[in-house]
Amino acid sequence: MRNFIFTVILALSATGSVLAKDYVPTEGWPYLYNDFTSALVYYQDGKCESADINVHLMSNELHFTDGENIMVVHDATRIDSVVCENNTKLLNRGNKYVDVLGESSRIVIGRTCEIDVNALTDSNGAYGISTTTAATQNVASFSDHGNVAAHRYQEMIADRHSTREVPTVTRYIFIIDDRQICAANKSGVNDILDKEQRKAFKEFLKANKIKWKETQSLILVAEFLDSIIPVEE
Repeated sequence: MRNFIFTVILALSATGSVLAKDYVPTEGWPYLYNDFTSALVYYQDGKCESADINVHLMSNELHFTDGENIMVVHDATRIDSVVCENNTKLLNRGNKYVDVLGESSRIVIGRTCEIDVNALTDSNGAYGISTTTAATQNVASFSDHGNVAAHRYQEMIADRHSTREVPTVTRYIFIIDDRQICAANKSGVNDILDKEQRKAFKEFLKANKIKWKETQSLILVAEFLDSIIPVEE
């Protein structure tokens, strides 16, 4: 793999060109995007590699293509972030890949997406076992390929329209000072505030009509939290 120097431009929308409007994950294609997309993968040590990637929504692990094979990146702790060719950025935080929607000076606004296991259980839905099992196989890094995940690329592409849709759950989060993560909703924010901060937050909500699934509203909340949460030394 070749290394690249890349200037990151944060996208305010996490719906990239590979995420079609009518795209729905299926048992045969349980991925965040409707196809693999070119991206730069940044490691904690500052190194960078290019790959065609996708995020497996059951295991929340990064998959990438190697010729016709789909491979698994198992050691996710080494990865800091992924920047797709359309400038969509995924942060690897809290054992999840987080779509960056926007940010204030200290807080990243993001969202996660994963298979809704409870909904699958309630509806007696069957999941692609071979895909799930393969997501636990180890690949040390992009430069040290190991086991093949699930099927070959063309096989999975063929399966994605002939298998059932799988339900997903989307959650919005705040990442504060790249240390603390909380749910981007009223109760989630209250959980990280002290008594006086909660009073200020309550007054803020009275003065502002916050829509908890809209990026601009979440940015407004993040900017407010910037002003009341002290910076940890």
